[in-house]
Amino acid sequence: MTNFAVVERRHLAALLRRVGPDAPTHCEGWNTRDLAVHLVERDSRPDILMGKFAPKLPVLGKRAEAGDAALYDLPWNELVAKVEKPSLLSPARIGPVDKRINTAEFFVHHEDVRRAQETWHRRQLLHDEEKDLWGSLQLMAKPLLRNESDSILLVASGYGSVSAGKGKSKRVQLVRANPSELLLWAFGRHDAAEVVITEE
Repeated sequence: MTNFAVVERRHLAALLRRVGPDAPTHCEGWNTRDLAVHLVERDSRPDILMGKFAPKLPVLGKRAEAGDAALYDLPWNELVAKVEKPSLLSPARIGPVDKRINTAEFFVHHEDVRRAQETWHRRQLLHDEEKDLWGSLQLMAKPLLRNESDSILLVASGYGSVSAGKGKSKRVQLVRANPSELLLWAFGRHDAAEVVITEE
């Protein structure tokens, strides 16, 4: 079966080349260059991410700042090439690992770029692709929605349901859609995701 993370990575890279480095995205405060740098660092430069997480640590913080700046200074096509093909030492080069850690990541960020453009169309995903995204949602719903005071029930017809949220209020939000749209919603893309929400 095709690794959906690989498919989305290739489609996102092609879209990034087409829209350029200054296009909007649904990642708040980020344009396409910001998003591309994030993806390269996540895939291939954990040292930069660690330095950003702990910028006051000797050496590590300065090294991360320099590495981040170097990625921002890369020509656009070179940066996108790094998004499309992670470094040889990246865990993303290992198929099963890539599928586990990047299926949701690349789907969501592909849609972040697609849906932020003036003209975009909803695409029809294959059943196996929706199934992969449902698997990701089952793993990630609780941590993604951990700060929601309501009880959240994510329902995808033919796939099942996933509960999340703190449940501190008396409200229950029923969020219905395909797995792909539910995943976008759980990732905070409320304005972009096409879901139906009812409260009980």
